[in-house]
Amino acid sequence: MAMLKSILVPIDGSPGSLAALDHAVSLAVDYDAAIDVLHVVHPEDATSPDAWEEVGRAMNGAIDRAQAALDDQRLTRRVVTGEPLPTIVDLAQRDHYDLIVMGTHGRVGRLHSLLGSVAEGVVRNAPCPVLTVRDPSGGYQSFAERRHHRPSVADAEGEVH
Repeated sequence: MAMLKSILVPIDGSPGSLAALDHAVSLAVDYDAAIDVLHVVHPEDATSPDAWEEVGRAMNGAIDRAQAALDDQRLTRRVVTGEPLPTIVDLAQRDHYDLIVMGTHGRVGRLHSLLGSVAEGVVRNAPCPVLTVRDPSGGYQSFAERRHHRPSVADAEGEVH
């Protein structure tokens, strides 16, 4: 396998995206890689402030636990406004990521049906390999749980531990 030094993880607070972060942390531990967590805020997202607060708590909690699991400064976070698909692909191209790890579907709501197509678009257009991670509510054991015997950063409902 080629050297894995930089991983891009687009997240939106959905269970699938938090599970993707969990998988990325396991890979970062195994390969001594850095993680860049990316949250793309769609300019037309009509999510209520209360819903954003809940999503933000889930994301912040997962990021805090991911940072603690890495025990160093290998995790960075960015929030940008834009269309998710071109933003993710352009950033991956510009910053030369070795891997993108992302959920297959995003948050429930107006953009839910589109976010599955974002994952597909990233797979088709990314300049690097893409690992897609499904929502863990199906009861499967995460890579982190199997490989590193540690709990996931998100439970089946996407709630923070």
